[in-house]
Amino acid sequence: MIITIGREHGSNGHDVARALAEELGYICYDKEIVDHAAENSNFSREIFNSYDEKRVSPYIVPTPHYVGMHEGFRLNMQVASAQFDAIRSLADKGNCIFVGRCADYILRSRPGLVRVFVMADEEFRVRTLMKRKSITEDQAWKLMKEVDKDRSSYYKYYTDQIWGEAGYYDLCINSGLVGVKGAVRVIKAYMEAM
Repeated sequence: MIITIGREHGSNGHDVARALAEELGYICYDKEIVDHAAENSNFSREIFNSYDEKRVSPYIVPTPHYVGMHEGFRLNMQVASAQFDAIRSLADKGNCIFVGRCADYILRSRPGLVRVFVMADEEFRVRTLMKRKSITEDQAWKLMKEVDKDRSSYYKYYTDQIWGEAGYYDLCINSGLVGVKGAVRVIKAYMEAM
Protein backbone atom coordinates (compact mmCIF):
# COMPACT_ATOMS: atom_id res chain seq x y z
CA MET A 1 0.00 0.00 0.00
CA ILE A 2 1.00 3.58 -0.58
CA ILE A 3 -0.11 6.43 1.66
CA THR A 4 0.21 10.07 0.68
CA ILE A 5 -0.04 12.83 3.25
CA GLY A 6 -0.74 16.40 2.28
CA ARG A 7 -0.50 18.83 5.18
CA GLU A 8 -1.05 22.39 6.24
CA HIS A 9 2.07 24.03 7.62
CA GLY A 10 2.20 23.56 11.37
CA SER A 11 -0.40 20.75 11.43
CA ASN A 12 2.23 18.11 12.32
CA GLY A 13 1.57 16.21 9.08
CA HIS A 14 5.25 15.26 8.86
CA ASP A 15 5.12 13.86 12.41
CA VAL A 16 1.97 11.90 11.56
CA ALA A 17 3.72 10.40 8.52
CA ARG A 18 6.83 9.41 10.50
CA ALA A 19 4.82 7.91 13.37
CA LEU A 20 2.59 5.99 10.97
CA ALA A 21 5.59 4.66 9.04
CA GLU A 22 7.17 3.47 12.27
CA GLU A 23 4.00 1.66 13.37
CA LEU A 24 3.41 0.04 9.98
CA GLY A 25 7.04 -0.71 9.16
CA TYR A 26 6.78 1.41 5.99
CA ILE A 27 9.40 3.73 4.53
CA CYS A 28 8.52 7.42 4.84
CA TYR A 29 9.61 9.80 2.09
CA ASP A 30 9.58 13.53 2.71
CA LYS A 31 12.85 15.35 2.05
CA GLU A 32 14.11 11.94 0.92
CA ILE A 33 12.16 12.56 -2.29
CA VAL A 34 14.41 15.56 -2.91
CA ASP A 35 17.53 13.47 -2.15
CA HIS A 36 16.45 10.72 -4.55
CA ALA A 37 15.61 13.21 -7.29
CA ALA A 38 18.98 14.95 -6.88
CA GLU A 39 20.85 11.65 -7.05
CA ASN A 40 19.06 10.66 -10.24
CA SER A 41 19.13 13.94 -12.15
CA ASN A 42 21.54 16.62 -13.29
CA PHE A 43 20.40 19.04 -10.59
CA SER A 44 22.01 19.67 -7.21
CA ARG A 45 20.26 19.29 -3.88
CA GLU A 46 20.53 23.09 -3.52
CA ILE A 47 18.49 23.58 -6.72
CA PHE A 48 15.84 21.13 -5.52
CA ASN A 49 15.61 22.88 -2.15
CA SER A 50 15.14 26.23 -3.91
CA TYR A 51 12.11 24.96 -5.85
CA ASP A 52 10.67 22.42 -3.40
CA GLU A 53 6.87 22.97 -3.17
CA LYS A 54 7.21 26.64 -4.12
CA ARG A 55 4.81 28.86 -6.05
CA VAL A 56 4.99 28.47 -9.80
CA SER A 57 5.01 31.71 -11.71
CA PRO A 58 7.16 33.16 -14.45
CA TYR A 59 7.41 36.26 -12.23
CA ILE A 60 8.08 34.55 -8.89
CA VAL A 61 11.01 32.24 -9.44
CA PRO A 62 12.66 31.28 -6.12
CA THR A 63 16.12 30.71 -7.51
CA PRO A 64 19.29 31.57 -5.56
CA HIS A 65 20.89 32.99 -8.71
CA TYR A 66 19.28 35.26 -11.26
CA VAL A 67 18.92 33.20 -14.43
CA GLY A 68 16.19 35.25 -16.07
CA MET A 69 12.45 34.69 -15.82
CA HIS A 70 12.11 32.29 -18.74
CA GLU A 71 15.09 30.15 -17.74
CA GLY A 72 14.03 30.11 -14.08
CA PHE A 73 10.49 29.06 -15.00
CA ARG A 74 11.80 26.24 -17.23
CA LEU A 75 14.16 25.11 -14.46
CA ASN A 76 11.21 25.00 -12.04
CA MET A 77 9.35 22.69 -14.43
CA GLN A 78 12.38 20.41 -14.88
CA VAL A 79 12.95 20.15 -11.13
CA ALA A 80 9.30 19.28 -10.50
CA SER A 81 9.41 16.65 -13.24
CA ALA A 82 12.50 15.06 -11.66
CA GLN A 83 10.73 14.98 -8.28
CA PHE A 84 7.65 13.36 -9.80
CA ASP A 85 9.87 10.72 -11.47
CA ALA A 86 11.49 10.09 -8.08
CA ILE A 87 8.07 9.61 -6.47
CA ARG A 88 7.08 7.04 -9.10
CA SER A 89 10.39 5.23 -8.74
CA LEU A 90 10.23 5.11 -4.93
CA ALA A 91 6.59 3.93 -5.04
CA ASP A 92 7.70 0.92 -7.10
CA LYS A 93 9.78 -0.26 -4.13
CA GLY A 94 6.77 -1.25 -2.02
CA ASN A 95 4.82 -0.11 1.04
CA CYS A 96 5.61 3.53 1.74
CA ILE A 97 4.35 6.95 2.78
CA PHE A 98 4.90 10.16 0.82
CA VAL A 99 4.65 13.61 2.35
CA GLY A 100 3.45 16.38 0.02
CA ARG A 101 4.89 17.16 -3.42
CA CYS A 102 1.67 16.23 -5.28
CA ALA A 103 2.28 12.52 -4.58
CA ASP A 104 -1.46 11.90 -4.17
CA TYR A 105 -1.99 13.12 -7.72
CA ILE A 106 1.15 11.61 -9.26
CA LEU A 107 0.24 8.15 -7.89
CA ARG A 108 -3.56 8.47 -8.31
CA SER A 109 -3.87 5.40 -10.55
CA ARG A 110 -1.97 3.08 -8.18
CA PRO A 111 -4.04 0.36 -6.51
CA GLY A 112 -4.03 0.47 -2.71
CA LEU A 113 -3.43 4.23 -2.54
CA VAL A 114 -4.65 6.05 0.59
CA ARG A 115 -4.73 9.86 0.22
CA VAL A 116 -4.71 11.77 3.52
CA PHE A 117 -4.80 15.51 4.25
CA VAL A 118 -3.74 16.69 7.72
CA MET A 119 -5.04 20.06 8.87
CA ALA A 120 -5.58 22.02 12.07
CA ASP A 121 -6.97 25.40 13.03
CA GLU A 122 -4.70 28.39 12.57
CA GLU A 123 -4.14 29.05 16.28
CA PHE A 124 -2.93 25.48 16.80
CA ARG A 125 -0.59 25.72 13.80
CA VAL A 126 0.82 29.07 14.92
CA ARG A 127 1.54 27.68 18.40
CA THR A 128 3.18 24.61 16.84
CA LEU A 129 5.41 26.75 14.61
CA MET A 130 6.34 29.10 17.47
CA LYS A 131 7.48 26.16 19.56
CA ARG A 132 9.15 24.19 16.75
CA LYS A 133 11.06 27.10 15.24
CA SER A 134 11.48 29.34 18.32
CA ILE A 135 9.85 32.29 16.56
CA THR A 136 7.38 34.99 17.58
CA GLU A 137 3.65 34.76 17.00
CA ASP A 138 3.80 37.30 14.16
CA GLN A 139 6.63 35.39 12.50
CA ALA A 140 4.71 32.13 12.86
CA TRP A 141 1.55 33.62 11.27
CA LYS A 142 3.59 34.99 8.36
CA LEU A 143 5.47 31.72 7.84
CA MET A 144 2.28 29.63 8.02
CA LYS A 145 0.52 31.79 5.42
CA GLU A 146 3.55 31.91 3.12
CA VAL A 147 4.23 28.15 3.13
CA ASP A 148 0.55 27.27 2.70
CA LYS A 149 0.28 29.73 -0.20
CA ASP A 150 3.34 28.17 -1.85
CA ARG A 151 2.02 24.63 -1.38
CA SER A 152 -1.42 25.55 -2.64
CA SER A 153 -0.05 27.26 -5.75
CA TYR A 154 2.38 24.41 -6.46
CA TYR A 155 -0.39 21.83 -6.09
CA LYS A 156 -2.84 23.78 -8.25
CA TYR A 157 -0.29 24.30 -11.00
CA TYR A 158 0.75 20.66 -11.32
CA THR A 159 -2.59 18.96 -10.60
CA ASP A 160 -5.24 21.52 -11.61
CA GLN A 161 -6.92 20.62 -8.30
CA ILE A 162 -7.49 22.58 -5.11
CA TRP A 163 -5.01 21.72 -2.37
CA GLY A 164 -6.77 20.59 0.79
CA GLU A 165 -10.22 20.20 -0.78
CA ALA A 166 -11.83 17.14 0.82
CA GLY A 167 -13.04 15.58 -2.42
CA TYR A 168 -9.47 14.90 -3.53
CA TYR A 169 -8.56 12.86 -0.44
CA ASP A 170 -9.78 9.67 1.21
CA LEU A 171 -9.33 11.14 4.70
CA CYS A 172 -9.05 14.66 6.10
CA ILE A 173 -7.85 14.69 9.69
CA ASN A 174 -7.79 17.58 12.14
CA SER A 175 -4.57 16.90 14.05
CA GLY A 176 -5.28 19.85 16.34
CA LEU A 177 -8.18 17.83 17.76
CA VAL A 178 -6.87 14.26 17.67
CA GLY A 179 -3.10 14.78 17.90
CA VAL A 180 -0.41 12.80 16.10
CA LYS A 181 -1.25 9.49 17.79
CA GLY A 182 -4.96 9.94 17.13
CA ALA A 183 -4.31 10.71 13.46
CA VAL A 184 -2.22 7.55 13.17
CA ARG A 185 -5.05 5.51 14.73
CA VAL A 186 -7.60 7.00 12.30
CA ILE A 187 -5.45 6.21 9.26
CA LYS A 188 -4.79 2.65 10.47
CA ALA A 189 -8.51 2.11 11.10
CA TYR A 190 -9.29 3.33 7.60
CA MET A 191 -6.69 0.98 6.11
CA GLU A 192 -8.16 -1.94 8.02
CA ALA A 193 -11.65 -1.04 6.82
CA MET A 194 -10.39 -1.06 3.24
